[in-house]
Amino acid sequence: MQNGIRHRLLAILAADAVGYSRSMSFDDLGTLSALDEARQVFRSHVEAASGRVVDTSGDSVLAVFDTAIGAVRAAVEIQEDLATRADAAPEHLRLLFRIGIHVGDLIEKPDGTVYGDGVNIASRLQAVAEPGGVVVSHAVQEFASDRTGAAFEDIGQQKVKNIAKSISALRLLRAPRVTRTDELARAPLVEQARITHRHFAPNAVDVTVRTSRRARRWRWVGSGALVVVTFLAAGAAWQWHATPTLNIDEEVINRRALAVLALNDKRGKAAGSSLGDDLADSIGAQLVRGGVRVIERGATVRQDPAAPEFERIGREQAVRFVLGGRVIRDRDAVRVTTYLTEIASGAVYRLHEAEFKSDDDATRSNYGHQVAIALTARYYEIETVRARLPGHEKDPVDAIVLAWRDLNRGNTKEDLERARHRFEFAAKADPNSVDASVGLGVAHMMEFYYFYSESPRDKLDITEKVLKRALDLGPGNAQNLSAWAEMLILRQKPEEAFWVWRRAFEINPDYQIGHLRMASALIRQGRLAEALEHINKVNDLQAYQTHPQQWLIQSRADAAFAQGHDDQAYEILRNWAAEFPNNGRPYLMLAAIDALHGRKAAAAANMAKHRQLVPLSNIDYVVLTYPSTDPGFLAQRERLVAGLRRAGLPEDSK
Repeated sequence: MQNGIRHRLLAILAADAVGYSRSMSFDDLGTLSALDEARQVFRSHVEAASGRVVDTSGDSVLAVFDTAIGAVRAAVEIQEDLATRADAAPEHLRLLFRIGIHVGDLIEKPDGTVYGDGVNIASRLQAVAEPGGVVVSHAVQEFASDRTGAAFEDIGQQKVKNIAKSISALRLLRAPRVTRTDELARAPLVEQARITHRHFAPNAVDVTVRTSRRARRWRWVGSGALVVVTFLAAGAAWQWHATPTLNIDEEVINRRALAVLALNDKRGKAAGSSLGDDLADSIGAQLVRGGVRVIERGATVRQDPAAPEFERIGREQAVRFVLGGRVIRDRDAVRVTTYLTEIASGAVYRLHEAEFKSDDDATRSNYGHQVAIALTARYYEIETVRARLPGHEKDPVDAIVLAWRDLNRGNTKEDLERARHRFEFAAKADPNSVDASVGLGVAHMMEFYYFYSESPRDKLDITEKVLKRALDLGPGNAQNLSAWAEMLILRQKPEEAFWVWRRAFEINPDYQIGHLRMASALIRQGRLAEALEHINKVNDLQAYQTHPQQWLIQSRADAAFAQGHDDQAYEILRNWAAEFPNNGRPYLMLAAIDALHGRKAAAAANMAKHRQLVPLSNIDYVVLTYPSTDPGFLAQRERLVAGLRRAGLPEDSK
């Protein structure tokens, strides 16, 4: 970036000493010593939570963190430590601090200093805290409460100097409990992805570095054995037997693990080119970022790319697949093709092929990303065939594979209900499965969006509960974060939602469905230029992703209608209905536009088709699916509602 300046999303902790001037008047040297000691307390706990102190001017402290969890955890420990020290100090040297925490975009200079509204907001929040207390913004509470166990009390909207909007503030009431998320609170963002990243999405295979449950159980039992009290040992044994033995997420990882070979490029090697190795490294890095367990290339570097020993690779590296390819050089072109080999069956699948003008063009391309997309599609094809074999219907892992297929391939009520039931079955078999939990939440959300719920508000409550569970299990999972952001949008919290989406993209910049859903939310907030940037990210969605394709189409139609381009929206909707005639959503807006333009017969026909496909639809329900706080979009939503009324859509479910 220019001059090394970066824009970053960070949690900001601002603190200020209470009664510092009064203490200085009594004992200046003693107060300075107490202040130095307090600064060391801040520095110690901030650094322990992977934060960084950026300023200690006067009697204040400013620190930044990669996570809101880390900031809250550090604040609690700081206040506890300072309170203990204050109790042992003379009364006139008892330094207490107020702390405020916010999350927001900051400008970070090369020297580590930070600037932005987020700093001002955190400083103002600390000003309303009690001595020894912590006050946070609503965005911080949304992240920290469920994942740390912290309890907060709403203290209302706070007017912040030089900030146009009031800030919703909350007082920390109860300290966070010690949970597995402490590891996250102290881990930098890159490490968070390593610790908890389970990104199972229709367009990205997932992996996580997770300690096996068997190892965790044995550690638990072992610690119980050291305790003399018999009932504790018995309790440990009970816990071991009570913990589910199935680990769906690890099984999925193992099923998809692969080795990546250098691409065969004999002519290039002879000429001193390293393109075959460079592309293999690029593909491997892309797959790892998307969550695939990839065997390090060093383990297969001695394999001949032209004649690899597949069975040996599978046996030695415990993988089921090998990814390789070839580079063919013509006079004016470099053609690259990658293949996936299933070791057990010997089946070979072509994943992706592209042509480049030079080695440099190939190296700079997004070839690795395209291979990752194609690999995911191929995995689902292979796994679906396996899951549908006799005897596999009771396998929870196969149930998840089929559930994602149901979600991705269509939008009928039967598809979504079947997907939900399969995710429920898997979640019951393994309550700690991230994939099962987030899949179940997405299934509920899709049933809501497609007007398949008799009580849409209750459906939202259920969806929120399930997605919170998924986020607790995988707080560093890009798909979990994106689904939670969508939930925040439906709860009319757009700025918090956009912050969560950005965090998801920091974990996986290529998470296409996340970009797609954020684009849709930006359209509803009247931020069309920003929405277009995210739409451009998803224009290469593959054919197998039926459902995301339709979300993309709807986003384009919504954007056109929101700008008053009814003819353009109508054309998009007609093509949508022609390609996916069993989806009731395109007929909804088609009927409204027809009615708005006086085409009564066409409006009635399109509304009849919509009601035939989704009889539970009504105006109240439609409004719920178009949440917004933007006056411009709300005006267009009212125009849509007016058209729907003219076309005959009922007001509510009664």
